[in-house]
Amino acid sequence: MNTNFDTIIAGAGLAGASAAMALAKSGQRVCILDRSEFASGASGSGLALVSPMMSRKGRPVWKVREALDRLGRTDTGLLRPASSLDQATYFKESSLQNPDLGTWIEPAKVGTRFPYVKAPFGLVHVHRGYAVDLATLTKSWIQESVELGSVAFCHVAVQSWVENQDCVRVLLSNGQSAIAERLLLATGPDLVNHPETQHLNLHPIKGQRLRLKKPEGWFGSILPISGAGFVMDEGQTLSIGATFEHDWQTEGPTEEGKIELLNQAAEMIDGIHDMDVVEHVSGIRVTVPGTRMPMIGPLPNCPRIWVFTGLGSKGVLMASLLGMKIPDFFNNFKSIPMNCRVAMRTPKA
Repeated sequence: MNTNFDTIIAGAGLAGASAAMALAKSGQRVCILDRSEFASGASGSGLALVSPMMSRKGRPVWKVREALDRLGRTDTGLLRPASSLDQATYFKESSLQNPDLGTWIEPAKVGTRFPYVKAPFGLVHVHRGYAVDLATLTKSWIQESVELGSVAFCHVAVQSWVENQDCVRVLLSNGQSAIAERLLLATGPDLVNHPETQHLNLHPIKGQRLRLKKPEGWFGSILPISGAGFVMDEGQTLSIGATFEHDWQTEGPTEEGKIELLNQAAEMIDGIHDMDVVEHVSGIRVTVPGTRMPMIGPLPNCPRIWVFTGLGSKGVLMASLLGMKIPDFFNNFKSIPMNCRVAMRTPKA
């Protein structure tokens, strides 16, 4: 492997893939490092929603139009049933204020247009929303960056690093080392435990999901549904999720998680408890407490060591928006939005 690069990226998930593609397009020599395959962690856990109006009150995601334009897809949308009269009021108001993003559907009309959805309080038909396979998207971004000719991928993990005035020397798990102008850490949960990054304001969350087999004679293809959890059509199966577990005894799937997921989905769609479970998986991702925005930028007093993490439930939108701006941020870190900058955990009293 060539050991001299402009940027070394640790982590071949959604964050690392979006950064690699942007840096490759800017002409940088990039090496992506991961102990496993592309999208082997939370970024490879299955389908995910691109939801422009995902807040509790149905308000637009931060800079959502710019993010959607960068993704460049036009889709039939997704459905957000209101869970109460109060939420229905919020959803209707947001739809009126953002007609390009969503259309409010009154309860009496839901059954005619979307007979598979339980929506006694009405729902928002969210335009330009869709379900996406995270592993496929991540791999396509990495493949596109490699095809540009200046990006390499290696099955090896970053152990540690030594930052100098002119470069950073990255020490690898295979005993070798590589030199780059900059190291970008996009390893998700690993950042919580690494001694150099464990004090960042990051919090790990465990998520479980199920894949269910559609019964004979069930509805044909349905739009993605987003409420307390989500339901996404995969053809012969439905993907449902996800739990948000802040404390757990095991990283693997649990019976308690299965029951929670089935009950969540049953609130949005009929017949869930009659479907057979064909897959039950889990994954760990990190979020930024307080802001729930991604974290991007150099570590304190370490101008050549950067992090890009905390994409959370808005992962595809935030990766397309911020990951593609990485070259600009490298040239001027002050251009990073204030609510996305690196922050440390506040020490407990």
